[in-house]
Amino acid sequence: KKLPAEDRAWALKKTGFKRLADDKPVDLTKLTGDDKNQIYYKDEPLTTKKLDQKILRILVPAILENAFLILSDMILTGYIGRLSVTEISAYGISTRVYGIYFSILKGFAIGTMVIFARAFGAGKRKEGLNYYFQALFIAFPVALVAAVLIWVFPQPLLSTMSSDSTLLTYGASFLRIHVLTYPFLAIIHLNSSMFQADGNTKTPLYIATIGNLVSMVLGYVLILGIGPIQGMGLQGAAITNNLRIIVMLLVGVYLLFNRNSVYRSHELSKFNLDVEIIKELIRFGVPTAIGNSFWNFAAVFLSTYILSYGQQFYAAYQIGLQAEGFCDMMSSGFLTAAMSLSSLAIGAKDADMFKASYKRLNYYCYIICGINMLFLLLFSKNVLHLLTDKMELIDIAHVYLLSMIASQFPQMKSKIEYGYIRSIGFSTLPTIIDMVGIWGVRVFGCYLVSSVFHLDIFWIWMIVNADQWVRYLLSAGV
Repeated sequence: KKLPAEDRAWALKKTGFKRLADDKPVDLTKLTGDDKNQIYYKDEPLTTKKLDQKILRILVPAILENAFLILSDMILTGYIGRLSVTEISAYGISTRVYGIYFSILKGFAIGTMVIFARAFGAGKRKEGLNYYFQALFIAFPVALVAAVLIWVFPQPLLSTMSSDSTLLTYGASFLRIHVLTYPFLAIIHLNSSMFQADGNTKTPLYIATIGNLVSMVLGYVLILGIGPIQGMGLQGAAITNNLRIIVMLLVGVYLLFNRNSVYRSHELSKFNLDVEIIKELIRFGVPTAIGNSFWNFAAVFLSTYILSYGQQFYAAYQIGLQAEGFCDMMSSGFLTAAMSLSSLAIGAKDADMFKASYKRLNYYCYIICGINMLFLLLFSKNVLHLLTDKMELIDIAHVYLLSMIASQFPQMKSKIEYGYIRSIGFSTLPTIIDMVGIWGVRVFGCYLVSSVFHLDIFWIWMIVNADQWVRYLLSAGV
């Protein structure tokens, strides 16, 4: 029988044929996986409707994936916000160390996604799987060594942000527990990049949903306690995060390599290290890892500057960042969508797809940007009340959130620019732009405001806005 258009496109991708004749018999029962929704059939006309469908299939799950992560973090912050100001601040400086570690591994995975997507776009699935194992060979040993160093030297790392002995004790206790699962993040991020490179953002969404549900349920019990179970405070938060990481690791590996997966491990009969592939992965992955971690390294200095105003300002800033997570949630999918769509188009040598997807992503960027601005203006204070019961922290954090309205457009738009810049091979350029904006504008500017001119903390928030605009204008100029 003639196959429906959708099944023809699916069979086309599975068999690797350029075109599938209407009368060619295809046994769909022998084909594994179910990625019908991920198809872009080049032989069919590229209409705006079809392109929008493809973009939304990538963008919406990516947004929802980050939404569950942000929601989980916000709920944990809400639990921790019921603890003392010192514990809130200790959690803040400890998560700065975690944030650096997380962002480096995440950045490496984002960079290598370009290579995975090019292979998938060209129909070379086995080659893409080989890239995955080569990338894992690079990332996991580095992640393991870094985790050991954090476990051995937690207080020296934390002392770069504060000299308060109580703060350092609480923070070191949190890190010593939390760091035990850090190396698994290398696998989790690369798993996610494999799915996203193929245009499949639904599976990472499922993984994040399961992990974060575990975190939200167990967090309350382990942090605050319930009934006869006594809460463990920050140590409970560390254990909760560890359990989330372990669950996401196990679910991700299963979905990537189970017998019904299109990435089955037996498709790669023998794994051998390839120096040329490793060089290519490093060329794309390392600059992205460095650029992705710039903000977190800068946050160490920024934490020092904000703590100089008092612990209540820093605690309020941490709570404000969690409330701002709604905006990050809405904008995060644009980088994934931009890199996936542009790299797939390059792999398929489809210039029309490359240009059209950029135009439509910008269209959706304007819509989401407006939603973020309205949220910060109208609803941010309500969210702060959910995160803490301390009014002095709410008042400080609300001023921060209102000032961040000015950052929404440049922050979101630069994600699209970065995705396309990286996909065409200029992997170091976004890193250079980040270095100029974050270190030249944010860190240096905040140093002048807090330590030289001793201005009100409001001007710290203005410097943050300036950093976002500088990075956007530089990326747009490229």
